[in-house]
Amino acid sequence: MNDLKFPVKDLQNRYGLRRTALYARFAAANIEPEKEGTRAYISGEQLEELDRLDSHIKTGGKLEEFKTTLEPKISTALATVDKDNFTEALTMIEAIAKHFASPRDPLAEYKALIFATEQNLILPSSKVLELLGTKPHGQQFERGSFKFTRQPKKIGGQSGWKVEKI
Repeated sequence: MNDLKFPVKDLQNRYGLRRTALYARFAAANIEPEKEGTRAYISGEQLEELDRLDSHIKTGGKLEEFKTTLEPKISTALATVDKDNFTEALTMIEAIAKHFASPRDPLAEYKALIFATEQNLILPSSKVLELLGTKPHGQQFERGSFKFTRQPKKIGGQSGWKVEKI
């Protein structure tokens, strides 16, 4: 079964998924379909991993909790790193490192926001985006139990945000 190829187009029906959900499962299982012309395929080994993931989800597991047995494929972009694609390669390396890092503390972002309030830190927009998962907006907004106020002084080229606990 491992030397067989399975068309990606058939997998949506197999698992009852839309394309976006199928590709989210590919990411969770470290599956990168192979392209042949206009068609994409996965191997038998990858199909077995998707079946394992499907079973995990059907028994109440979450996509983020799935422990894949497949090694991630490192793109050929890493083999030809030059100044033009350095940022892309660096992003890829960070994603791979994050995948193999120990499980994240589910309260890490909350703890970081509490620390920012206690220390009166002004956070750049990029850090607010990283912590909240959403882009900061307006002069002031609330998210959960925190209030974010835009500061007149910029941090680099970004707006600065004061964080307060509500």
